[in-house]
Amino acid sequence: MPKRAPGFITVLMRLPLFYSPDARGERRPVEDEKFLQTADEIAQKFGGGTLFVFREDQPRGFWWDQGFVDRDTLALLEVDVPDAPETRAWLRTYAWDVLRERFRQKAIYLKFVGPVETLVVTEEKIGDDAPTQKGGT
Repeated sequence: MPKRAPGFITVLMRLPLFYSPDARGERRPVEDEKFLQTADEIAQKFGGGTLFVFREDQPRGFWWDQGFVDRDTLALLEVDVPDAPETRAWLRTYAWDVLRERFRQKAIYLKFVGPVETLVVTEEKIGDDAPTQKGGT
């Protein structure tokens, strides 16, 4: 039986707008360049994605951490990736080694949603046998 190409899943990366509190309990905003750098790296690896940085009406994250509920305001990076073990392994390593350090966090939350069905509507002609729409059936 021939091996099937993997389908796709959507990965949602929740990124904090503020660093974790410093020794005085103050939180500084994450610089915009760090979001753009992350989006560029993901685009280079997977071909593109969508970065949502909410300046008003920000999404709020909350989770239980050692007896307390932590809260954060979040940005969101969304990317469609091949649903393959090596993709998940790369993302896990990237979140641990790169994103946790870059955004100075205890953890980075990745959500895998899928399978994904996509439709790209474009003016670009894909090939000679691409269907053309003309009158009739």
